[in-house]
Amino acid sequence: MLKFGAIDIGSNAVRLLITNVFEGAGDPVFKKSSLVRVPIRLGEDVFTTGAIGATKGNKLVDTMKAFRLLLGVHDVVSFRACATSAMRNATNGEELVERISEEAGLDIEIIQGKKEADIIFSNHFEEKLFHDR
Repeated sequence: MLKFGAIDIGSNAVRLLITNVFEGAGDPVFKKSSLVRVPIRLGEDVFTTGAIGATKGNKLVDTMKAFRLLLGVHDVVSFRACATSAMRNATNGEELVERISEEAGLDIEIIQGKKEADIIFSNHFEEKLFHDR
């Protein structure tokens, strides 16, 4: 069994998903191990002032530090961390990405809207395929 993680930094909440992957004779089997959701609401700041304020920025960095610890405790072998529209539109989004890298040791990828849509479509398409089996 291998463990993989995904971090989603969204406009309303920041999420950490840890999944166990079991390999057998057929396709790999994915089982959700842990899901943590922290409602920071970055979008409130970004969509009113154009930037993420100090309070929410500090909460985001603290959350990323906690997520880094959880990835280690769960023995996650690989993870991906993506940020969407709030971080993409924030004038200080890249600055926060650098701060998270320095303080939490996590590399965050700010993804464009098209890539975000592709990921969402891909996940829902796969869910539909597996549901119909």
